[in-house]
Formats: sequence, C-alpha cells, structure tokens
Amino acid sequence: MDGIDIVKLIKKISSRWYIHTVLMIIGGLSGLLFSYLNPPVYESSAVFSVTIDYTQTGALTDIQEDQAMRGVGSILLSDQVIRQTLTQLISEFNLELSQSDFLNNSFMDREEFQWALRYRDPDPNKAELVIKTWAKSADSIIQEALTHSQASSALLDNLYEMKVCFQESSSGSGQGYCGFNDLEILTSAISEISGRIQIEKVSSLGLFNALSVSLVNEGQISPSLVRGQRNLLVLSGVLIGLILSIVATAVLIMKRSSFI
Repeated sequence: MDGIDIVKLIKKISSRWYIHTVLMIIGGLSGLLFSYLNPPVYESSAVFSVTIDYTQTGALTDIQEDQAMRGVGSILLSDQVIRQTLTQLISEFNLELSQSDFLNNSFMDREEFQWALRYRDPDPNKAELVIKTWAKSADSIIQEALTHSQASSALLDNLYEMKVCFQESSSGSGQGYCGFNDLEILTSAISEISGRIQIEKVSSLGLFNALSVSLVNEGQISPSLVRGQRNLLVLSGVLIGLILSIVATAVLIMKRSSFI
C-alpha cells in the first residue's frame, strides 16, 4: 500500500487500550519508585544587599564596582566564614556537617548589587538551620571587616596630618610638633600608626569603608521544594508510559500489516 490510513491506524492503536493501561501503570509506578529512591530536596536562601557611598568614593567605573561586589562575594564563601558556620552549627544545634558536604550543597548567585546564598538538603529544617547560621556568620565577619576598614581610613587621615606636621617641623615652618615633644617622638608615632594601618587593612579583608553590606531577607528563608515533587514524578511516569505504548503499538501494527 502506497500510503498510510491514519484513521485506521488510530483505531487499531486505540483497540490496544490494555497495552496502554499496563504501560501507564508501569510508568506511574516507576515515577513513584524514583521519588522514593531520590528524596525531595529543599532550598533555603538569604540575600545580602551591597551599597556604595559615592560621596566618599566619587564616581566609580563598572570594573571598580564589580571588584567591590566580588570582594564581598569572596568573603561570603571564604574559609573563615565556612569554619565559623560549621563550628556554630555544632555548638548551637549539635549539627555536624563536613566542609565538603557544605560546599557541595551551597550556592551563590549575584544579581546587580545583591548576593543570594542558597543551601539545599532533603531535610527542610536542616536547610533552614544551615542558611541561617551561614548568613549570620557571614554578616558578623563582614561587619567586623567594615569596622576595620573604617578604622584604617581614620588612621590614614591621622597619618597624613602627622606627616604634614613632620615636614613643616623639619623645615622650621611649623609651630611645635603636633603635640609631641620632639621630632624623634613624632617619627616614632608615625611609624606606629603606619603599622596599625597595615594591620587594619589586613583585617578589613579587602573591603573599603564606603561599602555598606546588609542582610536583607533574614525573615524570609523558609525552605522551598526544588526537586522531588512526588505527584509530578508519578504523572510524568504515566505520560511517558502512555507515549511509549502508543509509539510501540503503532510500530508493531505497521510492521504486521500493509501500512508500510
């Protein structure tokens, strides 16, 4: 036969309803089994917002703004934050989590001037505890770093004034030694402040004092289901079984008859 009688083929396929039923049941059971073998996964998230005080920095290029955002992001998933998070999980909740497990289930997304932290786990309570502890640890470390950055900025201003005073005193154009008894003591003070500035810079973790970082959605981190919806898996299995049964039945009918 040169062509295919579509109507006749559809009728023959429909007459094999029992095959479709069996494969749909098998597909549904497969979806159900898959849902048990692969437990649902829940995700909790927290968001940090980053702002820049342009009155202090002046206009910044896109590259400079990107570097500032990357600096915050590097702290959020730094070894220091991870260690503090895991330590607090044990001490506060008796929840032991290895660093590898934490990293395998942790995610970070950046959108404009926000960083989103995400943690996934089959246990929704665990996902919520981890993200809360992670966000809290990151926030405390970032705020401390910003405090050191502000201290470094203040010391730099002080150092500048002392250096100007030293230059004026050395040339004889200044009056006194900025409250110090002589140039030697002033020089020693300048050296001391320079050392303190270096310490504060290291403790600032690369952040500059014009930054402001805020944990903005601490109250909205209840876990949501991101994988493993059982009803959807069962329905998908049923539909796959139906499609496979229709295709298989059509091929068998066409091979056994004059449709091809």
